[in-house]
Amino acid sequence: MKKIVIFDTALGSGNAGDEIIFDAVRRNMADIFDAHFSLRLATHVNNFSMKQMLYRNSKIRYFQQADWKFICGTNLLAQTRLGKINSQWQLYPSNLSIYRNCVLIGAGTTESAEKPDVYARMLYRRVLSKNYIHSVRDELSKRLVESLGFRAVNTGCPTLWNLTKAHCAAIPTGKADHCIVSVSGNSRQTDPERDAAMLRIVRRNYGKVWAWIQTTEDEDYLRGLENSLGMEPLPGIYSLHLFREALQCGNVDYVGTRLHGGIFALQHFCRSLIVGIDHRADGFSEANHLPVLPRENVESELEERINSRFATDIAIDTEAIALFKSQFTGSES
Repeated sequence: MKKIVIFDTALGSGNAGDEIIFDAVRRNMADIFDAHFSLRLATHVNNFSMKQMLYRNSKIRYFQQADWKFICGTNLLAQTRLGKINSQWQLYPSNLSIYRNCVLIGAGTTESAEKPDVYARMLYRRVLSKNYIHSVRDELSKRLVESLGFRAVNTGCPTLWNLTKAHCAAIPTGKADHCIVSVSGNSRQTDPERDAAMLRIVRRNYGKVWAWIQTTEDEDYLRGLENSLGMEPLPGIYSLHLFREALQCGNVDYVGTRLHGGIFALQHFCRSLIVGIDHRADGFSEANHLPVLPRENVESELEERINSRFATDIAIDTEAIALFKSQFTGSES
């Protein structure tokens, strides 16, 4: 039996997309996680005070000396201290020992730049394992990790690992009667004119429409758009449990700017069209054939795409996934 630390990237996060990612990591790594003793810590919040770290009780020693430590996905890799190292991943000189020798599982970057600064390089070289191949979710992240002197393989995001040919073949190709829509309220991702156009088109082409609320900022932004358009507020879906239930009812499409909301819909056999707003959507579309429509094409193409038939055919590098997991199972399977 190995002693494992699972760094839960959803704990303390204000974004339900991190729950979708961690849920996928947990399911896809269950054969490894469940075969050994594991404890969980967070990445978005600082787990221990400096006093606790200095006291170094048995719990602290477990986290410091564990055989395997896994960072479970999400876009927590950053290029600069002033980027997002200390918001997505609480790394400080006082707590580095509990993270030492961590292995990444499907991690990605917060930005599209590639060259980490001196501070970021120092932190990552102190905490990432040199003994294992890391799993990253795209080529940009692979280049970043390799530039630090580590080995990495592009497995794609763990949320995609189960979207096999057989799974995708069961996703409808034609338009459903109803739709779940999403918008991103992140201030760097808002585009009121195009997002309003998306809402108008979705409402015009579907019967019942609900809104997936992935962050509190999403709802504030959505209600502002609806108010400006003179629309009645859409019913909100606020938890992953209710989102899953709505998708499992069937006869529902997903259209929206929230990337992992769209992937979650695909996981539940619902046709999905993601409106691309950042480098992640572009990267997933190029490498994994995720159904993405660039936001600049919403007004000219969205209605036609909604009413057309299209197949979902996600590309998954099963060999890369098997290679990564074989380090902890002892065989490629």
